[in-house]
Amino acid sequence: MIRVDLSDPRVRAGLLYPGRIAAVQPLSTMARRGGAFAAVNGDFFNIGLSGAPVGPVVSGGQLLKGPERDRELVAGVGIDGVGGIADVWLQGEVTLPGGATRALSVLNDAAVGPKPMLGPDGIALFTDRWGVYPLTGAVRGLHYVTEVLVTRGLVRRVWHAPGRGPIPADGYILLGAGSGGRALARLHHGQPVTVTYGQGTDAGVPFRFAVGGKYRLLIHGRVQPGIPGGSGKPRTAIGFADRGRELFLTVTAGPQRGVPGLSLPKEARFLRRLGVSDAVALDDGGSTTMVARLRPGGRLRLITKPSDGAQQKVTNGIGVFDTPRP
Repeated sequence: MIRVDLSDPRVRAGLLYPGRIAAVQPLSTMARRGGAFAAVNGDFFNIGLSGAPVGPVVSGGQLLKGPERDRELVAGVGIDGVGGIADVWLQGEVTLPGGATRALSVLNDAAVGPKPMLGPDGIALFTDRWGVYPLTGAVRGLHYVTEVLVTRGLVRRVWHAPGRGPIPADGYILLGAGSGGRALARLHHGQPVTVTYGQGTDAGVPFRFAVGGKYRLLIHGRVQPGIPGGSGKPRTAIGFADRGRELFLTVTAGPQRGVPGLSLPKEARFLRRLGVSDAVALDDGGSTTMVARLRPGGRLRLITKPSDGAQQKVTNGIGVFDTPRP
């Protein structure tokens, strides 16, 4: 267990990720490069494919990635320094020449699955934070697909297939289908286009950092009904106490000799016994990992024993830092 007093100005919690959304790294690598003294793994992700997380990603108050369908749940710390659990979604639009606007429906997500990420008439935005993974999964099976490269606010290229490769740091890609694709197809080289976007949330204040979670385990100290049971396995969770002023990051082992592991309902009750009032389950199983420095200036060590025998690469994590927020 990592317990953090969020009211202490000498400590902070924040996002760890490989620097690109469609990428994975061992948690220890992310923590070492980020300067964290302790960390746990974060969200579920598109394992074996894009590596992108399922839920939203917020860092420095900025939305880096929008949620997949029905996966808006996040846990993190608000711009007021208080921890909390809420939903986060993409709010944004693209302004076309002449002033017409179209809503953005996807931000930095091209998960490969049975359904395309983009709706049949939507427009997706991909920034340089996405990475190089092909964008095909965003529009697979959709009609009238158009992709537009914009750099420095001007259209540079328009074509009718999802692309691949790095996105320029001074630009972004718009990917549309249906009526969204037709609107983008009317653009020409050199025309001005702008995008504005940010996090929509039902939290009281915007998040400074947040990662996605799958199940809400506790609300005001009450174990939530409907949490799937199942067998015990390694678990990672994030929770809060003292009205969001205390942050808890926990990992539990299993199944190993003498350690059966926890089901999700048992994990919720375990967290409640620790004094946690609100909690969310993060990625588990082989992804469950905790790293920490056990003394000031010490080496960052793997605290947990990975269930697969070795530390897995994961999409992001939650780091704890002994330096004030920049």
